[in-house]
Amino acid sequence: MSNDIAEVSAYIASATLAPIQVGLHSRAQVLEKIEDRGKFLGEPGEDGAAAVGGTLVSVLANLTGMNRRDVANSLEFASRVAAKEVGADDHTEAYWNAFKVSIFQIGWFKQQDQWSSDFIDGQTTGAENFSDYVIENVRNDPLYTTAEKNVVIQALESLRSQAEKRAFFRRFTAGGSKGSFGVNAATVHNEALAMRFSAFTFNCNAVVDDYLIFSIKNIKADVRKDNVDAAANQRTIDAVRSQIEAKLDEAAGDYIDGVDI
Repeated sequence: MSNDIAEVSAYIASATLAPIQVGLHSRAQVLEKIEDRGKFLGEPGEDGAAAVGGTLVSVLANLTGMNRRDVANSLEFASRVAAKEVGADDHTEAYWNAFKVSIFQIGWFKQQDQWSSDFIDGQTTGAENFSDYVIENVRNDPLYTTAEKNVVIQALESLRSQAEKRAFFRRFTAGGSKGSFGVNAATVHNEALAMRFSAFTFNCNAVVDDYLIFSIKNIKADVRKDNVDAAANQRTIDAVRSQIEAKLDEAAGDYIDGVDI
């Protein structure tokens, strides 16, 4: 991560973001009214969640309104940079690596970053679908605290039960026999904003329509998972917040949606 605010500002100015295509329901008018993406993550004092592109971000109650705003801004910015660089339908490591490069250029620094591999055989895995697989993975992952695990799992279970929200998420996560999505837990630790993040990519032996609810009984899939632990340089984020928002608002629209939990 660059600690030089001038360098971060120059990076933001030069970045090219993927354009937004209006989907089932445009968020442009909502954003114009509330002028704060963090509102999609709920109010301070309550756990909240939102789909930001192909990432389901969950926030703990201890995040302030400004913390929520910074998390939403950062995730949308990095997602759209990655989509422009490698293609919105690229459900591989390349997308998530580009996503991380961007995150670490806009005021976040890396504390952990590790890829791992797995294989799913739907006949033996015990999971009904990919979201079940991710939930069990998160439940057993030491990256997350108990409180973070609980809010991530609650958000996933809630998202897959809401048809309209799930359809929104599917636009960013399903690519036929390849799919991917990320889960993210944001919290404040020792008075500092932090995010813990897992990205999953699935390379399947058949087309999968929905990577949350599609039955995997007859699916075999190679899985790649990236665990990331990131902390905010709040001084940098404060300095470039308005610049990031101006960049995002050049094409504000259908990229973020709150998830009721």
